[in-house]
Amino acid sequence: MASPAIPLSERPLSERAFVALSRRAMDAGRHPVVRLDEDVEALDATTGSRRRSQDALRQLSRDGRLRRVRRGLYLLVAPTGSTDVRLLGLIDAVTPRPYLVTAGRALTEFNLSDQHFFRVIVLTSHRLNDWSWQGDQVHYALLTPERIWGLCTPNGPSIALPERAILDCLANPRWGVSIAQTAEAVDRAVPGCTSPERLARAAERYRSAAVARRLGYLLELLHGAAAAEPLLALRGRSHAHLPLSASASDRGPSSPRWGLRINVDPDALLAHRLVG
Repeated sequence: MASPAIPLSERPLSERAFVALSRRAMDAGRHPVVRLDEDVEALDATTGSRRRSQDALRQLSRDGRLRRVRRGLYLLVAPTGSTDVRLLGLIDAVTPRPYLVTAGRALTEFNLSDQHFFRVIVLTSHRLNDWSWQGDQVHYALLTPERIWGLCTPNGPSIALPERAILDCLANPRWGVSIAQTAEAVDRAVPGCTSPERLARAAERYRSAAVARRLGYLLELLHGAAAAEPLLALRGRSHAHLPLSASASDRGPSSPRWGLRINVDPDALLAHRLVG
């Protein structure tokens, strides 16, 4: 005959704390994520004091039942040692809205790149510290709320639409997506995920002549002059030739049509078609 279950009130302090944190995280809709700034009062109600709560947290950490992500942020670990949470879910649980995951990680989510981008760019209107998890670095880029647009879906993690992610890659090469990788993303995106018209509308809202020029050149190279036509009106009035890649040397032929210095070999921008 099976032994009767031990009442929760008679179980060790750390086990009672684990149950309390689990219930609190579920009630908040972010299980298995623990946010001590929000959860510690519920924990204190179970343990009886802040000191006992701290003791329980230390014991849970030693037992491997609580895994630290950063200061004040933890994950509850199942008895098997697993944590049922993706990085994007973790970002969603700890980042105030509005926010937007963009650039390389957004491209990967839409299968527009086969690369794993270890730097995850998150646009936010709050001043937040960067953090890392299992080799990935979460970097927060501060923008005003009105500039955080292009959300794919209102439910779940806030991921940028392909158009927005591509524009951010062209505007911010320091975010880790090369011009060749961006070209591949444009090639994969049209016509399956987006269209030249939608890209042009997004570029108009983005309000960057440099980005519009680079996108127009890539669309023309990949899909022909007609596909790139809507971008011509957004190229700006400056006659200065900007580099196609902001991270490469400023050498190469010019493109008067787009006002660009083609400082990347066009064959390198088409190489994915040969190996894909």
